[in-house]
This record gives sequence, C-alpha cells and structure tokens, in this order.
Amino acid sequence: MPRHGFVLIAGVVAGLGCVAVGHASPDVGAWLAAGDSALAKFDLRAATAAYEQAYRAAPGSYEAAWKLARAAVDSATNSTERVSQKRLCLRADTLSRAAVALNPAGAKGHVYRAIALGKLALFEGGKQKVRLSHAIKAEADTALRLDPKEDLAHHVVGVWNREIVELPGLLRFFANAFYGSVPEASLDSALFHLRRAETLRPDVVPHRVEAGITLAAARRYPEAAAELRAALDLPTGWVTDGFYRAKARKALADVRRHLD
Repeated sequence: MPRHGFVLIAGVVAGLGCVAVGHASPDVGAWLAAGDSALAKFDLRAATAAYEQAYRAAPGSYEAAWKLARAAVDSATNSTERVSQKRLCLRADTLSRAAVALNPAGAKGHVYRAIALGKLALFEGGKQKVRLSHAIKAEADTALRLDPKEDLAHHVVGVWNREIVELPGLLRFFANAFYGSVPEASLDSALFHLRRAETLRPDVVPHRVEAGITLAAARRYPEAAAELRAALDLPTGWVTDGFYRAKARKALADVRRHLD
C-alpha cells in the first residue's frame, strides 16, 4: 500500500476564504458528475481532469478534494514510472490533508490520506517506513471510527498488520529504540480486517488479492490459492483492477510452488 510525503496545507486552507464545505460554485456538481461518469467507464485520465476542474471551481469542496486525491493514488498505482508515482502520491497527500481540514468528520479524507502515506512509504528507507506506519494506522483508525463500514479503511488496516508482522529484525530494533515497541499487529488481525472489507464489498478485486497474499503469509496455501483465484474471476470494477490482477497472478504462482 501507499508511501508518504508531509506537505503543509496551511496556505491551501487559508486561501479558502469564506468558501465553506458544501457551498461550492454552481459548476462543481457538473464537474464531479463528469468525473464519476468517466470512472464508471474506467477512464481515469478524463475523471482526473474533471475532478481537477471541480477542485479549481470550488477549493472548499470536500468531495472535490477527496475524489481528486483518490484519482491521484489510483494514477500512482497504475503508473510504471517511479518519479511520476511519487509526484502523484505527494499530490494525493496534499489533497487528502486539505479534505481532512475541510471536513475532519469525513472518513474519505482520512482513508485516502492513509492510502497516500502507504504508497509514499514505498519510496522510503526502512526507518522512515516505521515512522510513517504510525501515521497510516492513525488515519485508517480515524476513518473506521467515523465510518465502521468504510471498506478501504479495513483494507488499509489489514495490509498494515501484515506488513508490521513481516518487519525485518533490524527495523524491529529501530522501532523499539525510537518508539518503545513495535506497534501491535498480527496476521489474524490482518485477515479479520481484510475479511471485513470483503464482506462489505465482495466485488472489490484488491480486497481478495490482499487476503490471498495474507493467507499465504500465514502458510495457509490452499485457502490462499482459492482466494487469489476468486480475485481473478471477479469482473473488472475499478480502474486499478489490472494492477491487482497482475499482483494476484504473481502471488498465485508463488503459492502453487508450495502446493506442488
């Protein structure tokens, strides 16, 4: 999941002036609808352009901010260029921070900040990954507190648990030295949250892919294979499903070696 860049948004918030959450310009609704329509056709480029227009028309729109952040993390997922990936993740972090500032009680801003930070962590060394892990978990937990049915937040917490469990010994030493202890995590917790995400949204490919990878990490290979096959059998439902299908095929090939 997502890396992490911390970009101050004080200037963004200060620039909002008297524009309040929910008081957008007349154009913003049309641009948001255009973005949603483009995503329904799996046209991420057109969706991003529409959400950009919405955000420019109404920088005080919470919906425009989090939907543009979502488009940025999805674009980063699909990109194969590291420079572009990091730029998009930093943009998503800025936008999700803006969304949280506009509406702290909205789960979407928090969950997309957790995702942006997770993707940014992929660009960081081990020590920074450990530091960022605390912020990722905090944002995902906040999203779940605000909306217990936010499937993406369950997904983030699930993957977070697995990655903490798999921390190398040296990073565990660093975490203990700087934070007092490694954050509590387990593969059981990872599976609980990923299963919850699946229950809430059984049609989402990434939930099943990450559940399969987690089952493999627990050496439950027959279950992992079944989960990964189920992910591959799902119809395309989102713009990043191609990325996750490729991830599922690679994981399934690894699992099959344990089953042979």
